[in-house]
This record gives sequence, structure tokens and C-alpha cells, in this order.
Amino acid sequence: MSRDNDGMTTMKINEALKMRYRQQGYWGDATLADYWHLSAKASADKIAVSDNHGTAYTYRELDNATGALAMWLVENGIQPGDRVALQLPGWCEFTVIYLACLKCGAVVVPLLPAFRESELAWIMNKCQARILFTATRFKNVRPIQMLPALRPLLPWLEKVIAVDKLEPARHELSLSQILANTPPLAQAIATKSDDLAALLFTSGTEGHPKGVMLTHNNIIASERAYCATLNLNSTDIMLMPAPLAHATGFMHGVTAPFMMGARSVLLDIFNPEQCLEIIEREKCTCIMGATPFACDLLKAMQARQCDISSLRFFLCGGTTIPGKLVRDYHKAGVPLLGVYGSTESAPHAIVRPEDSLIRQVNTDGAAVNGVEIRVVDKKRNTLPEYTEGEEASRGPNVFVGYFDEPELTAQALDDEGWYYSGDYCRVDKAGYLKITGRKKDIIVRGGENISSREVEDILLQHPDIRDAAVVAMPDQRLGERSCAYVVLTHKEQPLVLADIIRFFTHKRIAKYKYPEHLVVVDNLPRTASGKVKKFMLRKDIVQRLALASRENASPALDEAISK
Repeated sequence: MSRDNDGMTTMKINEALKMRYRQQGYWGDATLADYWHLSAKASADKIAVSDNHGTAYTYRELDNATGALAMWLVENGIQPGDRVALQLPGWCEFTVIYLACLKCGAVVVPLLPAFRESELAWIMNKCQARILFTATRFKNVRPIQMLPALRPLLPWLEKVIAVDKLEPARHELSLSQILANTPPLAQAIATKSDDLAALLFTSGTEGHPKGVMLTHNNIIASERAYCATLNLNSTDIMLMPAPLAHATGFMHGVTAPFMMGARSVLLDIFNPEQCLEIIEREKCTCIMGATPFACDLLKAMQARQCDISSLRFFLCGGTTIPGKLVRDYHKAGVPLLGVYGSTESAPHAIVRPEDSLIRQVNTDGAAVNGVEIRVVDKKRNTLPEYTEGEEASRGPNVFVGYFDEPELTAQALDDEGWYYSGDYCRVDKAGYLKITGRKKDIIVRGGENISSREVEDILLQHPDIRDAAVVAMPDQRLGERSCAYVVLTHKEQPLVLADIIRFFTHKRIAKYKYPEHLVVVDNLPRTASGKVKKFMLRKDIVQRLALASRENASPALDEAISK
């Protein structure tokens, strides 16, 4: 255990593993700031980051800007270990603030632009952030205007800085003023590789978000393994349309590029047509996003002639990847490669570019170098190959605990360094895993366990279904039944439960796994990282059942299903 001086950031680090990781070269003395300084010297005149608003920084320009902001942070009392929050979309300014935090030793806390007063207050107070950077305007919202009313509820917050990219600041101190009027920090503040570098809050599909603590060594080990597995290097141009406040954007869209001296291309609002234009114009070599992003981009690719010859692959994670989508990308000449992981154990299993199409379609990848994966039962005993159980991972990338949540940390991270994901999976002889569902995502129908993931995978094979999510709905006799929410490929073409039953019958699926209620929706509610907000669907079906009960009508359950 390692405890910071504020008493809240107790980090759970196994000393024997720490020694092993250092001996094997996964951990060392270098910090993320050290990696930045090397890249800034080696690639001074190369573009480091650009965004869709026309902003771009070379490594030299970015080094000067981040030095000025780091100086301002130090002058305003920020010390190593203090939390600095930023609520920004995919803009170059995100990278500026992040690197400034690294230079002065502050812990960066990225927040989703979609957060409003409730989420903002909860997280800001949880992490006790002293400074917040937020936009004057983004989309149709002015985030900076939320703060005056919130300030009395934020006792730890000392300063709010307006990021005046799309609209001038009115009364607040702005980022552009700081960068224009502050000399650069002469020398970066010394930090250690085992110090906390970032605090990433989970997307919160269930309950309050948890603050995932990541050290410099965690992030460096994660991104080195990630880049080595995918053969990424300084010549790559990475397009990141995913939110930078999540692990995908933060680690693979911002951190990995600067560690390698590569280029980061940021997109603040995902639009498939604009995304395609950027790939063509900037000659992007890779892109990463959740399944909905991949679906929409493929449609854009099929709608017109385009030159995407520079694109090596699309990295996809965060939710189910339909096999048909992988095959369609293969036909289009772009490998769609699955990555698996979480904020706590950032993508630690990856489908390799050299893997066969069968593995690309049917697995979620194999462990990256340095990471161990095992499958365990309810008592956390290791299970044999091909046996379904909970996925657990251990490696130099695994987080060091939840911020100020020792009990939750103990539940998820054991003393031997294993992180228990809550995902069910199977692993084959070659070490490739297939995620089969979530521990909390199991429907118990009359004593029979049904994996929502399995039913969703079957639904996504239906030609008229573009997106699907399956949740439990309460039932007096059986306890729970299966309810399917679907998004249609063609809205004008109706789909009813009887169609689904016929499809499942054709697929020779056990009857107890058939969906027993069907809800057609325009879109599934998702987090910014692409995960379905199933708690909203569970709440919705309960409300629908209550309404049906008041109207003396029960939801349509297919009579063909054996009771």
C-alpha cells in the first residue's frame, strides 16, 4: 500500500509485483513528462496534435504552450498530487492542459462535456479538484455558465478557467490569456513514476462513477504494450472521435501518440461523413471507437467513393461487435480489430492485425505482452480452458485502486494484483478470449441463467436489426423474463415479436433464451464511450409494465414459448 499525504489516494500496489515489473522492464523511473520531453526534442517541428476546428500545434509549439500553463499552475499554488479537472471535448486544448499537469506534477481529472450540474458537483467534490478548465461554449451549451450557481457547492474549487475556443470569455480568466501572458516553466517539477498521473472516472452505467487511479507506470506500460501489439510508431496518424475523458480517448488518442512522437487528430463531435473526410485529408492510419461509430463510418464509406488507403485498421471496443460488421469491414479492405479491457485494466486483450478473419470475427483478442488473463469461478478459483467464468487480469497496466473507495477497491483488486472485471468469458488453448456477458447482466428465468450478451449477439444477426440490447423484466411467476430493445435497419419495415421468434427458431436456440417482449426504439441510450445504459432500459420496461397493468393489459408474450 502507498498513501498520499491527503490520506485519500491510498494506492494498492503489490511490492513483489512492483519488483517483477521493474526487472522485466515494464516499469521504470521515467514519467509521462519524461516521455513528452523526449518526443518534443526528437520531433520539434512535426505536428503533434490537430483538431477539426483548424487548431494545430507542432511539438515545439505545444511544449511552449504547456510550459506557460504549467508555470501558471505553479504560480497559483498547484503542487504535485493536487487534482486539476478539465471538462473539454476533443480539442487541442485538452492536450495542452493534460501536458501542463504532467509538467507540474498535478493529477489530471478529465470530465465528460455531457456532464451537467449533478455529475459535475459529485465528481469535483469526490476528487477535491482545485482548478477546473471548461469551455465557454460547446454544441448549444455554455458550460462556463453552470459554475456561478455551483460554486457554493464546491468548497475545494479555487479557480475556474474559461477555454475560449468557440466564444470569448466574458468575465472569467481565459486559457488564451494565460498562454499569452505567462512565461514557460523553466524546468518541470520532479515527480516519480509510481506517483498518480490521472484520475479517470468510469462511465457509470450502474450507480455513481468511480475514480480509477492510474500511475505514470500504469499508463506507460499500457500504451507501450498497446503500440507494440499493433505495430504503431512515430509515423502513425491517429484519429480519435471518442471522448477524451474516457480511457479510449485519453490513453490511445492523446497519450500514446505523444509517447511515440506520432500525430494525434481529434474530432469533438462524431460525424461519419466528417470523419471520412478527415481520414482522406490527413491520411490517418488508424481510428478507434465503439461499435456505433464503426457502423456509421462503414455506411459513410459505402455511400460514396473515398480514398482510405492510408487507414491500416479500425480499433473497436466497449461493446459487442457483430460478426457481420467485422466481415463487412474486411470486404471494404479495412480490418476491424476488437480490443477488450476497461478503465481499470486498459485494453489488455487485442485482436492482432495478422490474426485470421475467423479470430477477428469470433474472439475479443489475446493478452498483450506482460498481461496475464485467467477465468475464475464464484470463489475465484481458476477454471480450465473453454469453461465460462469471470475474466480476471493482472499486469503492469492494472490500476492501483478507486479514489477514496477502499472497500470497492478490495472487491475488485485482490492482494495479488488481480483485477476482477465482472465480465463472463471463455478462453481457448491459444489464449484468445470471448466475452459472453456481464455478471450483472444475467437474466434468471425460472432458475435458468440467460446471458444478455448471447441473446444480443443473435439479435444482431437479424438482417432488419441494426442495434440491440437485452435486459431483464420482472415476472411474478418466473422472476424475470427477457426483454429486447432493438433499433431497426430500415425504420419503415416493421418488426414484431413473432418475427424474432421465427428467427431464433431458425437459429436452433433453446426456447428459454427467446426474447419474450420486444420494444422498437430509434436509438439505444449510450454513454459517451458507447456502452448501453441498461439501467435506463430496465427502468423503462418497469414503467411500461406498470402502464400496461393499469390499462388491464399485459405485455405481449409469445405463446409459442414453452411455459
